[in-house]
Amino acid sequence: MPAQKKRRNPFYALLVPVGLLFSITACAYGYMAFVEVNSLRSEADRFAGSSLFRLLNQHGTTALLIELAVLAVLTVAAIATEEWRTDSDAASPSAKQDKVDNDGR
Repeated sequence: MPAQKKRRNPFYALLVPVGLLFSITACAYGYMAFVEVNSLRSEADRFAGSSLFRLLNQHGTTALLIELAVLAVLTVAAIATEEWRTDSDAASPSAKQDKVDNDGR
């Protein structure tokens, strides 16, 4: 009997770009905070006027919290559907036969 393909969990595909976006936002926000703390240096002032720094200064905390909430929801959804995916794989005839073989030991 040919092996059945496992269904892919769609939430894993969503977790990767959202996690990447969160990582980039967190690094940029941390760098912005670092530059603001060291604003006495003349090099730090050249980044202060950039549009990214202005955006993060105004909405950075909100963006990070929203991205973190989306990551949490996607993680819970991925875990919940993983169980569903495993149950549907266990419902296949070959999985039922394996269960009978294992129970009969």
